[in-house]
Amino acid sequence: MDYLGFMFFSTCENISFYLFILVLFRFPIQSNLLKFAVFAVFQSFVSNSLQIESLQAVSALIQAIMVIFFVAIFLRVHFLNAAIVVVTGYIINFIVQWLVLIVTIHFSGSEVIVPGSSKGFIVQLASSCVMLLITLIIYLQRGGFGFIDHESRAKRSKVFTKQNRPLIIFISLSIVLTFLTNLLYNFYRPPYLIIAIVLFIVLIGLLYICMKKDELSHG
Repeated sequence: MDYLGFMFFSTCENISFYLFILVLFRFPIQSNLLKFAVFAVFQSFVSNSLQIESLQAVSALIQAIMVIFFVAIFLRVHFLNAAIVVVTGYIINFIVQWLVLIVTIHFSGSEVIVPGSSKGFIVQLASSCVMLLITLIIYLQRGGFGFIDHESRAKRSKVFTKQNRPLIIFISLSIVLTFLTNLLYNFYRPPYLIIAIVLFIVLIGLLYICMKKDELSHG
């Protein structure tokens, strides 16, 4: 049951992430949804296998590289474009996961949420729902970014332009912030609610930039 629970909730998380990056970078959903759903199941299997082999420390890196290659191949985009898509999606997804985790810890009184436990599954499901909600908002508001050329494997998009500067700066700051949050969580006893508020502000800032598509989509 633990294995089936892990596979189900992990797959839900992966699918919500892939839907998010498809909408955020304006890739067609219908023609890509099935292959990403199949890959989501495969990724969950890989994640579980890495945990069984006690490779949690390198699991995130291995999966990130795997996802970048998958996006590059199946969306037919340049490898660097795929890296931009995946890293941007991971940062926002990571902030959402941290928010849900910290809020759960604060209100449940638990010091640690163990992956694979009932609370761990709840965190995964809640994170998936939040990501789907964000995806729906961006879709309905016609937000997202259009600077990634679709089906242009040999062409690298112009990312470092004046129009994209707010996104680049905010993503860079978000990477630093999530790293510090992870450091605090693993080695200290941080004020969880304050961290949640800071992460929420960062998330709102990122979503605001996602809504400013007219200023950020063309370089």
